[in-house]
Amino acid sequence: MNDPRILVIFGLFFVALGGYNLVVGRRRLRAQPGMRPLQQVNILTGSEYLLLALVFFISALARTTLLPSSVTPYLFGASFALLIISLVLAVMVVRMATRGRAVPRQGVGEAAVASGGDQARSGSQALETVESDPELEAARRRERRRRRLEHRRRMAEQRRRRAGKA
Repeated sequence: MNDPRILVIFGLFFVALGGYNLVVGRRRLRAQPGMRPLQQVNILTGSEYLLLALVFFISALARTTLLPSSVTPYLFGASFALLIISLVLAVMVVRMATRGRAVPRQGVGEAAVASGGDQARSGSQALETVESDPELEAARRRERRRRRLEHRRRMAEQRRRRAGKA
Protein backbone atom coordinates (compact mmCIF):
# COMPACT_ATOMS: atom_id res chain seq x y z
CA MET A 1 0.00 0.00 0.00
CA ASN A 2 2.69 2.44 -0.96
CA ASP A 3 0.75 3.91 -3.87
CA PRO A 4 -0.82 7.23 -2.81
CA ARG A 5 -3.71 6.78 -5.24
CA ILE A 6 -4.88 3.62 -3.46
CA LEU A 7 -4.56 5.35 -0.09
CA VAL A 8 -6.67 8.26 -1.33
CA ILE A 9 -9.34 5.84 -2.62
CA PHE A 10 -9.45 4.11 0.78
CA GLY A 11 -9.60 7.53 2.45
CA LEU A 12 -12.54 8.61 0.30
CA PHE A 13 -14.32 5.34 1.09
CA PHE A 14 -13.89 5.96 4.81
CA VAL A 15 -15.07 9.57 4.44
CA ALA A 16 -18.26 8.27 2.80
CA LEU A 17 -18.81 5.68 5.55
CA GLY A 18 -18.13 8.23 8.27
CA GLY A 19 -20.43 10.82 6.76
CA TYR A 20 -23.25 8.28 6.43
CA ASN A 21 -22.85 7.16 10.06
CA LEU A 22 -22.80 10.74 11.30
CA VAL A 23 -26.00 11.56 9.39
CA VAL A 24 -27.76 8.46 10.72
CA GLY A 25 -26.52 9.22 14.24
CA ARG A 26 -27.82 12.79 14.10
CA ARG A 27 -31.19 11.53 12.90
CA ARG A 28 -31.38 9.12 15.84
CA LEU A 29 -30.35 11.85 18.26
CA ARG A 30 -33.24 13.97 17.08
CA ALA A 31 -35.60 11.01 17.52
CA GLN A 32 -34.43 10.52 21.13
CA PRO A 33 -34.03 13.98 22.67
CA GLY A 34 -32.61 12.84 26.04
CA MET A 35 -29.64 11.03 24.53
CA ARG A 36 -26.16 12.55 24.57
CA PRO A 37 -24.04 12.41 21.39
CA LEU A 38 -21.41 10.16 22.99
CA GLN A 39 -24.10 7.59 23.74
CA GLN A 40 -25.03 7.24 20.07
CA VAL A 41 -23.04 4.42 18.48
CA ASN A 42 -23.40 5.77 14.95
CA ILE A 43 -21.84 9.10 15.86
CA LEU A 44 -18.87 7.38 17.49
CA THR A 45 -18.45 5.04 14.54
CA GLY A 46 -18.71 7.90 12.04
CA SER A 47 -16.07 9.87 13.94
CA GLU A 48 -13.82 6.84 13.98
CA TYR A 49 -14.17 6.37 10.22
CA LEU A 50 -13.35 10.03 9.61
CA LEU A 51 -10.23 9.74 11.77
CA LEU A 52 -9.15 6.66 9.81
CA ALA A 53 -9.72 8.58 6.57
CA LEU A 54 -7.42 11.29 7.88
CA VAL A 55 -4.79 8.63 8.58
CA PHE A 56 -5.05 7.41 4.99
CA PHE A 57 -4.79 10.95 3.63
CA ILE A 58 -1.79 11.78 5.85
CA SER A 59 -0.09 8.56 4.78
CA ALA A 60 -0.72 9.37 1.11
CA LEU A 61 0.62 12.88 1.61
CA ALA A 62 3.75 11.53 3.30
CA ARG A 63 4.42 9.20 0.36
CA THR A 64 4.32 11.98 -2.22
CA THR A 65 7.02 14.52 -2.95
CA LEU A 66 4.77 17.50 -2.24
CA LEU A 67 6.25 18.07 1.21
CA PRO A 68 9.89 18.21 2.26
CA SER A 69 11.31 15.05 3.80
CA SER A 70 11.89 16.85 7.12
CA VAL A 71 8.09 17.01 7.67
CA THR A 72 7.54 13.26 7.19
CA PRO A 73 8.31 12.21 10.81
CA TYR A 74 5.75 14.72 12.08
CA LEU A 75 3.15 13.35 9.69
CA PHE A 76 3.73 9.81 10.91
CA GLY A 77 3.51 11.01 14.50
CA ALA A 78 0.20 12.72 13.74
CA SER A 79 -1.16 9.61 12.02
CA PHE A 80 -0.11 7.49 15.00
CA ALA A 81 -1.94 9.87 17.37
CA LEU A 82 -5.05 9.68 15.17
CA LEU A 83 -4.85 5.89 15.21
CA ILE A 84 -4.73 5.90 19.02
CA ILE A 85 -7.76 8.19 19.21
CA SER A 86 -9.54 5.94 16.72
CA LEU A 87 -8.69 2.92 18.88
CA VAL A 88 -10.24 4.62 21.91
CA LEU A 89 -13.44 5.28 19.94
CA ALA A 90 -13.51 1.66 18.75
CA VAL A 91 -13.18 0.41 22.33
CA MET A 92 -16.04 2.69 23.38
CA VAL A 93 -18.26 1.34 20.59
CA VAL A 94 -17.49 -2.29 21.43
CA ARG A 95 -18.07 -1.65 25.12
CA MET A 96 -21.45 -0.06 24.43
CA ALA A 97 -22.44 -2.94 22.16
CA THR A 98 -21.48 -5.63 24.67
CA ARG A 99 -23.14 -3.81 27.56
CA GLY A 100 -26.45 -3.83 25.68
CA ARG A 101 -26.23 -7.59 25.06
CA ALA A 102 -26.76 -8.41 28.75
CA VAL A 103 -30.54 -8.23 28.27
CA PRO A 104 -31.90 -11.75 27.55
CA ARG A 105 -33.35 -12.18 24.08
CA GLN A 106 -36.70 -13.69 23.16
CA GLY A 107 -36.82 -17.35 22.34
CA VAL A 108 -37.73 -18.71 18.92
CA GLY A 109 -41.31 -19.57 19.91
CA GLU A 110 -41.89 -16.18 21.42
CA ALA A 111 -40.49 -14.36 18.39
CA ALA A 112 -42.97 -16.19 16.17
CA VAL A 113 -45.87 -15.03 18.34
CA ALA A 114 -44.72 -11.41 18.53
CA SER A 115 -46.53 -9.02 16.24
CA GLY A 116 -44.84 -7.27 13.32
CA GLY A 117 -44.68 -3.97 15.23
CA ASP A 118 -42.90 -5.67 18.14
CA GLN A 119 -40.34 -7.17 15.77
CA ALA A 120 -39.67 -3.81 14.12
CA ARG A 121 -39.28 -2.19 17.53
CA SER A 122 -36.84 -4.87 18.72
CA GLY A 123 -34.82 -4.46 15.49
CA SER A 124 -34.44 -0.74 16.06
CA GLN A 125 -33.50 -1.39 19.69
CA ALA A 126 -30.69 -3.68 18.55
CA LEU A 127 -29.36 -0.89 16.32
CA GLU A 128 -29.53 1.72 19.06
CA THR A 129 -27.96 -0.26 21.88
CA VAL A 130 -26.81 2.27 24.44
CA GLU A 131 -26.93 2.71 28.18
CA SER A 132 -30.58 2.25 29.15
CA ASP A 133 -32.57 3.51 32.07
CA PRO A 134 -32.94 0.72 34.70
CA GLU A 135 -36.62 1.53 35.13
CA LEU A 136 -37.17 1.20 31.39
CA GLU A 137 -35.36 -2.14 31.34
CA ALA A 138 -37.48 -3.40 34.25
CA ALA A 139 -40.64 -2.35 32.41
CA ARG A 140 -39.48 -4.18 29.28
CA ARG A 141 -38.75 -7.31 31.29
CA ARG A 142 -42.21 -7.17 32.91
CA GLU A 143 -43.86 -6.73 29.51
CA ARG A 144 -41.93 -9.66 28.02
CA ARG A 145 -42.83 -11.83 31.00
CA ARG A 146 -46.51 -10.87 30.67
CA ARG A 147 -46.47 -11.74 26.95
CA ARG A 148 -44.69 -15.04 27.64
CA LEU A 149 -47.25 -16.04 30.29
CA GLU A 150 -50.12 -15.04 28.02
CA HIS A 151 -48.63 -17.14 25.23
CA ARG A 152 -48.28 -20.15 27.53
CA ARG A 153 -51.90 -19.76 28.67
CA ARG A 154 -53.14 -19.66 25.05
CA MET A 155 -51.08 -22.71 24.13
CA ALA A 156 -52.47 -24.64 27.12
CA GLU A 157 -56.03 -23.72 26.09
CA GLN A 158 -55.30 -24.87 22.56
CA ARG A 159 -53.93 -28.22 23.80
CA ARG A 160 -57.00 -28.74 25.98
CA ARG A 161 -59.30 -27.98 23.02
CA ARG A 162 -57.47 -30.49 20.84
CA ALA A 163 -57.74 -33.11 23.57
CA GLY A 164 -61.46 -32.43 23.89
CA LYS A 165 -61.28 -31.35 27.53
CA ALA A 166 -62.29 -27.71 27.14
